[in-house]
Amino acid sequence: MKKILSFLIPAVILIGIVGGIAFKLKKNKAISAERVYQHEPAETPVPNSKPMDPLPPAASSDLQFTGVFEPNRETKISAEMQGKINKIMVDAGSVVGKGQTLVQLDNSLLQLQLQSVDVQIEGLTADVNRYSILAKADAVQGIQLEKAQLGLKSAQVQRATIQEQIHKTTIKSPFNGVVFAKLSEEGGFAAPGVPLLHILDIGQLKFTVNVPENDLKYFKLGHSHKIIADVFPDKPLSGKVTLIASKANVGNSFPVQFTVKNLPNHALRAGMFGKITLPNSN
Repeated sequence: MKKILSFLIPAVILIGIVGGIAFKLKKNKAISAERVYQHEPAETPVPNSKPMDPLPPAASSDLQFTGVFEPNRETKISAEMQGKINKIMVDAGSVVGKGQTLVQLDNSLLQLQLQSVDVQIEGLTADVNRYSILAKADAVQGIQLEKAQLGLKSAQVQRATIQEQIHKTTIKSPFNGVVFAKLSEEGGFAAPGVPLLHILDIGQLKFTVNVPENDLKYFKLGHSHKIIADVFPDKPLSGKVTLIASKANVGNSFPVQFTVKNLPNHALRAGMFGKITLPNSN
């Protein structure tokens, strides 16, 4: 009897374990089936469904072109001759007028050379006057008078050259504008090709937009268009077309450039953005 019981007990336990596993698997299968999306056949009608009305055609939108304001003119000013910088009369942000003195270079040596030439000219002028009187009286040969006259002309040319060099030591503004950057300081050394100041003319501005080839028909040279600056949307500007590029840029668009008069006090600055909006005639 003990042997029979020892055999039956493990068998019952094993059967219980297998049954539990089978029940768990069946339950998991049912849960998975509930979570799986069941695709309904195409022919199953959707209750209370009716055909959708076609979408209305999209209304034609206006054409809009975004561009950037640029200076009308800009230049980096450098000296035409070398020398020590004695004084810089402006700073970054200064408003300057055409012909205004901006930088003064040291010209003391040139002034001394000019004085020396003046003394030379004075002596040669006296020689010419003296030889002229003596030549009329046949007291000296005419060649001496000619040499004195040539020496006087040479000294006068030398004086004009020194005066021009002195004039170039005073550097003036080539146009009305604003000093964008001061690139040197007093006591520095100026030389040809070395920038001293960067000046912008923003009294007038250039406004450039990139236009696809299909929209070039909307722009003609000399025509004016309304431009709205992003920072001044309530102050419309008038821009006149001054350039339509004859070659596309990297993005296969054609730059179109306008000339725009700046707002009072130069409120518009180079680098600001603006827009041109045109009605779409398509």
